[in-house]
Amino acid sequence: MALSKITTESLLDGEITLAKFANLGSDGQVLTSTGGSSPPAFEAISAGFTMASEQATTSGTGVTFGSIPAGTKQIIVMLEGVVSGSGDGIGVQLGDSGGIETSGYISTAMHFDDNSNIVAAYSSTAGFFASVNDANDKLWGHITLTLLDAGTYSWIESHTMGISEQDEDRGGFGGGGKSLSGELTQVKVMGVGGATFSAGSVNIMYQ
Repeated sequence: MALSKITTESLLDGEITLAKFANLGSDGQVLTSTGGSSPPAFEAISAGFTMASEQATTSGTGVTFGSIPAGTKQIIVMLEGVVSGSGDGIGVQLGDSGGIETSGYISTAMHFDDNSNIVAAYSSTAGFFASVNDANDKLWGHITLTLLDAGTYSWIESHTMGISEQDEDRGGFGGGGKSLSGELTQVKVMGVGGATFSAGSVNIMYQ
């Protein structure tokens, strides 16, 4: 005997109960498309960003965030009132299981004053150079790291900064790229050119 086709019109309100869906997926999953002509599937919802623990930048020359999990595709470094003392400013270096890599970066940073004039520019191959600042400048901003190619462990960096000092307010921006030797596992926020931290804090979030 041929089965009858079930149509919307043939179903009465409330005829399909929750019991009919008891074996579909699990708690917290959602029904998502798998593309093409494949049937949809129940999958876990993305957890979004994971926040690390905030670290003080009141002393020392660097802060390293380790144990970044495999599969991470984006990292945002956050700076709050960071002061790097004498030196060239703040930078970021990436690392894998072999350690922090200190060469092979393409990086450019530029700063402008309150009249929108470029007052400083800097390029580096030793890290992502995120600020060109004077002693006692306070830095606020984001440094965004995004995975470009998982096969070559290639990352793209961009940043925007607010820089305040006693006699004027400034801003900064820039970007760059870096291919690691392996999958990223750590990020280091560092003073550049001998700069030592004396105030503020940093943190990262990743997904």
